[in-house]
Amino acid sequence: MEAKVGRKTTKRRLSKFFVGQSALALMIGTAIPSFATSFVEYSPFLPQAVALREPEIQKLGTYDLALVIDKSASMTYRLNQRNAPQKQPAVDALDRPTAVAADPGDSITRWDWCKNQARNLADQIKKVLPAGLKISMFSNNYDSYADVDGEKVETLFNEVEPSGGTNVSRVLTHHLNEYFAHRDANGANAKPLLLAMITDGAPEDGMKTKEAIIRATKNMKRSDEILIAILQVGNDRRAPKFLADLDEGLVNQSAKYDIVEVKSFAEIKKQGLARTLANLVTRDHVALLPQHHI
Repeated sequence: MEAKVGRKTTKRRLSKFFVGQSALALMIGTAIPSFATSFVEYSPFLPQAVALREPEIQKLGTYDLALVIDKSASMTYRLNQRNAPQKQPAVDALDRPTAVAADPGDSITRWDWCKNQARNLADQIKKVLPAGLKISMFSNNYDSYADVDGEKVETLFNEVEPSGGTNVSRVLTHHLNEYFAHRDANGANAKPLLLAMITDGAPEDGMKTKEAIIRATKNMKRSDEILIAILQVGNDRRAPKFLADLDEGLVNQSAKYDIVEVKSFAEIKKQGLARTLANLVTRDHVALLPQHHI
């Protein structure tokens, strides 16, 4: 009799155990899609997360597209790493801060993020730009490459070791002068220029950078000839103020048109490079005329 009671008790306990485990499994199961969605959204390794629609691909193909990528030393930092080390406050041993959950995508460097995003862009638009992209990499000096497809993107990034500072004006002037020469030679057949600059900080030659952009606007014949998209990668706190001035302040500093669009890393992280550029060109961006005439 005691043996039967013991077996019944054991069965009830096992039943409760399995019910509890089933409930736990159900809770975990419902949480998995949320995590999976988050991982797909932020992971730099999943090109399907930023797949472009056909009209967006065709619109990007109407531009002369150039990527200008920062190769300064700080591009070797992880995505969530500050450019300048921050002093940590003293913490009592009994009052330790709770660790913040890490974003799966933040474990890679800024340089690798750019490589993944540039490869993704090149692969998606290859049918409208079969010859590939124009890519320049800059620090103290710059190197420019034409006809870069997805495979060549990988090769270029793997061969370059980021180093040096952030000098923007010369590489910017190179692409702007190249565009104007092509426009003057081809007239109405010349495509407008979409110059996407990816950088992790404010330029060291900030005044020269402003002057190069302002000078270019005065050489433009239409407000939609050139669009410069400056995309911040990483979280350097020094960059936003200067980049905001490029975005909003150049018309008041004698620029003929407002041709600069700045996107923070928080904005482009979820969308990726390809989606960010597609959004810019498919909204029919038109540069703003200044209030005064030059």
